[in-house]
Amino acid sequence: MVPDSSPPATPRWHAVDAPAASGRAAPSPVPAILVVLTGIVATVVLGLTVDARTGALTLAATLAVAGAWRATSPTGPAGLAIRSRGFDVFLCWSAATGLSVLALTAPGI
Repeated sequence: MVPDSSPPATPRWHAVDAPAASGRAAPSPVPAILVVLTGIVATVVLGLTVDARTGALTLAATLAVAGAWRATSPTGPAGLAIRSRGFDVFLCWSAATGLSVLALTAPGI
């Protein structure tokens, strides 16, 4: 058996160069995560210490802020921009509206 002296062939995908970066870094998801996490923590704290209605309204406000942020941000906040802009805004605002209506009309909470 004779050893192969030629170098191994480079796979085809290694021959393609990646496009040059545009120089602008992708937006960080940290601000969006912090806003939503703060809203959820406030919801839990207010729901346990004040009452369930206040907690539910805080969650609705968090959803409304997330929807407004998605609607007004030019690129969409990283971490909140998942689907199309219109669908994200509709989903956040309709959930906020539904939760607010239920929190305000539910008896006994």
